[in-house]
Amino acid sequence: MTATTWRPLVAVLLCGALVGWTAQGWRKDASIAALQRAAATAKTTAATALAQATTRVLTLERAAGTALAQRADHLTQEQTHAKTERDRFNADVRSGAVRLSIPVASGQCTATADSAPAASHRIEARAELDAATAAALDAIAGDGDDATRQLNACIDAYNTVRDTYHVQTE
Repeated sequence: MTATTWRPLVAVLLCGALVGWTAQGWRKDASIAALQRAAATAKTTAATALAQATTRVLTLERAAGTALAQRADHLTQEQTHAKTERDRFNADVRSGAVRLSIPVASGQCTATADSAPAASHRIEARAELDAATAAALDAIAGDGDDATRQLNACIDAYNTVRDTYHVQTE
């Protein structure tokens, strides 16, 4: 082969390689551009989903916060009403409008098989409590009632949050 024969052949091969390389570059660039478009679309979709989820959670938080605030207000009203009733009761006990008494054992043994009609005709000995003792007993009962109201409010708050966020409990 002479130089005049192989030079055009090499030039054709080089041109073919250059054309192939260029075509491969264009294909590669098109693939990269398609991947970038897909990534941008996925990123936009994810951002939209995140924004929607954030909005939904914020709405749930506001609703739960409002419900909890209403429950707290209701508890405050219940406690205020109960305190008013206790104060009224204590005032009635101090003034003598209400008298408290407890049964007093008569010292005799009673049969446990008493019939109901006989028990209704029996006169029971009772001892009247002084105002200070009645107030102390009422304070103990009031504290227990307050604790029960607070625990019920706590249970209601728990249930509100559980129901708002659809939490599965076992």
